[in-house]
This record gives sequence, C-alpha cells and structure tokens, in this order.
Amino acid sequence: MKYLNNFVFAFIATSILIIPDFIMNFFFKDFYVFTWYRFSREFIATVLIMFILSFTPKKFSIIMIAIFSLFAVISIIHFDYFHTYLMPYEVGILKNFDDVKDIFYSLEDILYSVIFLFIAWIFVIVVLYKSLSKLKLVYNKNAIILFLLALIIYPYFIHKKENIYLANFTHFSYFNTMNTLYLALLKSDQTIHKNYKPYIVKKVDSGKPIVIMIMGESLNYKRMHLFGWDINNTPRLDRLAKNDKNFIYKKAISSSVRTICSVTTFFYNKREPYNMDLLMKNNTNIMKLADENGYNTYWLSMQSDVSLMSKVMQFAQHKKFEWQFKREYDDELLKELKKIDFNKKTFVVLHIKAVHSPYNKYVPKKFQIFNSLGERGDYYNGVYYNDFFISSVINYMKKNFHNYVIYFVSDHGEMLGFKSEQGRYGHSQLVWGDTFVPFLYYSDKYHKKLNKKVYNHYLVSKMLTRDLGYKIINPNENGTYYVNGVNINGSAGYMQYKLELPPKLIKKVQ
Repeated sequence: MKYLNNFVFAFIATSILIIPDFIMNFFFKDFYVFTWYRFSREFIATVLIMFILSFTPKKFSIIMIAIFSLFAVISIIHFDYFHTYLMPYEVGILKNFDDVKDIFYSLEDILYSVIFLFIAWIFVIVVLYKSLSKLKLVYNKNAIILFLLALIIYPYFIHKKENIYLANFTHFSYFNTMNTLYLALLKSDQTIHKNYKPYIVKKVDSGKPIVIMIMGESLNYKRMHLFGWDINNTPRLDRLAKNDKNFIYKKAISSSVRTICSVTTFFYNKREPYNMDLLMKNNTNIMKLADENGYNTYWLSMQSDVSLMSKVMQFAQHKKFEWQFKREYDDELLKELKKIDFNKKTFVVLHIKAVHSPYNKYVPKKFQIFNSLGERGDYYNGVYYNDFFISSVINYMKKNFHNYVIYFVSDHGEMLGFKSEQGRYGHSQLVWGDTFVPFLYYSDKYHKKLNKKVYNHYLVSKMLTRDLGYKIINPNENGTYYVNGVNINGSAGYMQYKLELPPKLIKKVQ
C-alpha cells in the first residue's frame, strides 16, 4: 500500500499526543474523562491532521509534533499546580511582567515535575526524529500548504462555538491548550486586569450533614405564580409556601445574563467582574471547598460538561451529564438523587435544563398544559415542570432524611417580550429583564432568617459556602454588587448596583 507508512506515522504521532492524558489519570483523578463521543471525534481529527502532516518535509513535521506535544506538557504542568485547565483569560496575564514572574516562582513548587516532563518531551521528540528517518514516507509539496490552511481556518469554528472548545476534562490536553491559545488570540485585547484584595476563606466548622444545591435554567420569578404572576404554573410550590413554614422564597438578581458565566461566578463566590484571580487560585471554589471539608460531592447535570463550568465540576467526586442521561428530562436527576447514600456527609449539585429554549423541548408532554398560550405558554410549561422537580426534591428529602438544607436559584432570568421588558426576548442582554431569578430555601432543621426583600447570587453563594463549613470574607465589598455580561472576565460589560427593587443602577459599562 503506497501510503501505509504515512498512516503508521499518523498513528504514532497521534499516540504521542494523547497517551499522556491516560497516563496522567494515574496521578490526577479525572485529568482526562473518556467519553466515546468526544474521544472518537478528537481521535479521528488528530489522526487526519497527522496524516496530512506526514506528507510534509521531515523537519517541518517534527517541529509541528514537538509544538503540539508541548501543548500537552503545558496543560499537564498547569493542572499539576492549579488542578484546573489553562483558560484564555490566564494567557492574558502574560502581558504583565509581575504576573510572569509569579508564574516562574510558582513553578518552583512543582520543579521536579516540570523537569521530568520536559526531559520526557525532548526524549520522545528525539526518538521520533530518529525513527522517522527509517520510514519511507510519501511526500507531497502541497501538504504543507494544506496543513497550514487547516490551522488558519480552524479558529473560525472556535470563534463561532467558543463554549464547546473551552478547556475541560473530556478534551485531549494538547487540544485544550491549542484551543485556549486560539481563543486568547481572538480575544487578545478584551481582558482587563485589576488588583483586588484577596478573599479570605475561613473554615469554621464541619458543615451541615446534607447540602443540596439546585441550579435552575432561565427561570424568571416574575413569571411564577409563587411570586404573584397570574398564570397558575407553580401549584406545588404554592402549597409548600402556604403549609410549610420551613419553605422560604425570595426574589433575587443573577450574577450574569449567560449560563456559563453566572454558574461559574456563583460557584466561585465571585463579586467583581474583573477579579480573575479567584478562578486561577481556586480557593473560593465551592465544590473544591466541600471536597476538602470531607463531603461526598456530586455534580449531576442535564446540561453540558464543557466551558468554564468544568473548573467547578472537576472537583466533584461523582459527575454525570446530559449525554450520560441520554438527553432525557430533568426528572432523570431525581432518579439519580435517590441512588445517593445520604448516611455520609454529602453535597449535591443538581443542574437542570428546563426552561431552556426551545422551551417545550425539555419538558415532558404531560407537563405541557399551557400550549394554547403560544410561545409564552411553552415557557409556562417549563415553569410548571420546574415546580414539579423542585417540590419533588424537597418532598423526597422530607420523607426520608433529616438534617439537610436545600437551595435553589436560577442561572439567569428570561424575557418574553412584555412591555415591561421593552419587547425583548430571551437573555444574554445586559439589561435587568433577564437578571430576575427566584431564590428558594428549605431545611428541616437549619432555619435561616432571610430578612432581605431581595437577594442575589453573591449573597446566596456565600450562604451556601457557610453551610458547607466556610466563611468567605471579601475585603473589596462596599455595599454594591454586579451583574456581569456574557463573559466571565468583565470584557462584555457589567452593571453595578445597590441591592433593592428595582435595583439601583450605579454604573453600566458596555
């Protein structure tokens, strides 16, 4: 076969790039999580690009494999120190000389690992270079053009679907670093770095025995009967509010207008839009703190494992996502919840999908009772399904367990084109209409005095962290709060406000 040796080269090069990920799993739990879907796509793509590379001149192909494998080394080193993956906003700090010095000082803590990895990298490249001379490869003068063209075109796809390509534990490590560098280049001037006083994290006790956090999707308290809306879409929560003094419901404001930004901000106790040190240092990461305080930790989600949220969920001991639930409905999470042994100290995050648009897609037929009201009716169906899900979690815990706390807050709100929303629909717009979310709290024992008329993500996340045994002290607080735009680093603008209804806008940056 004429191209047999080229195929051999492609598989050898692919092995050099991906085998380190499987080896690292022996040292770091869940460094790489194997999924057939993601693995098959990235493996085939890697083999194909290496096959194209095999037709280029020998020196060029070796240099490119050296660069790609160096990406894997960088990802491993970053994970070894931070226990997270390299993200685009971290690349931005390389513009600051003091930050670069801090990076090199940090490497001293893992110096032996760094030295070993670089020696191994050099050794592999040298062996590959010598081995390549023994393979009689077919060369093509146009191959280098095709290869470089692929590298040039590829960022276009990343730019269109950034969330999919952000670093996370189901991507190959070389792929993570490559995508991060591409995204950092595409958004090179957007990150603003400011110096903030570091948050203080104090461990105060062992935490509550059972803590459940339900993260909702696109749920606007203004469209819930529980909060006075005229559509009867929350009958079960209405009954809880009427008959059970342990059930508390409050109006709240989200930390962002986009899921990945708001969820990550919430689970990092992050107040200031530009304060990216929190994501790099991880000391305020709620899932990480729960893990360190001896909790059996779960992240059960009907949403994706991609993007910035992977920085939170990677610290969970047990993880399950929409593709593992075969993209069924949210009540699959209820079935999973019932499998958990709550005799141990346990922290569970349930990340639900309804009322994500298109609204009826994530709602079982039997809950679609408002279809006659059109698109708004589809949304109310989702609210009705949320009502079932949240009340089911509460009732299950009431019936079977003691000494637990349950939180619910939505990632952001949703607009349905009402006059009060200036005719806008959806979310991801930096306006108040898609920031209004419900905050629900239930406990059989640990009753809270929630005296404020309105709360926000930041206050709720600090409460949740306290129930897990830690107190967060933020010396930057001054009585104001923020709603971030669609980017976690503040580059898409923010609103600064005082906590009241309606929120008192102090400053809006776009």
